[in-house]
Amino acid sequence: MKELIVSLSEKNRQNKFLKNKLELRCKCGYNETLTYYDFLSAGEYNFGQPVSIVSPFISESIYDETITATPILLTKKCPDCGEDIVSVFPVSLENLVPILNMKPPDPQMYG
Repeated sequence: MKELIVSLSEKNRQNKFLKNKLELRCKCGYNETLTYYDFLSAGEYNFGQPVSIVSPFISESIYDETITATPILLTKKCPDCGEDIVSVFPVSLENLVPILNMKPPDPQMYG
């Protein structure tokens, strides 16, 4: 799955979503800012255990709908103190793949 995400992010590197920024902070005060593209194309992340959560979308029924979300975790050594910086990507694996598969909008229509 990691190879798929790396190849999709490299293939669609002009996707506006990949220009969003993610900030990594260490307890010692070290700060680093990465774009989503840098995070995903590096492939230096792991997948957490899938978790069942209640869907955040409004449902017409009385029953709550549960969905599965797999977190994407980045663990990086702090260059200042050597401690591990752990960060969770803000989009789950199940939602990330369709975003990366999206085609850009038609330039004639949205110029």
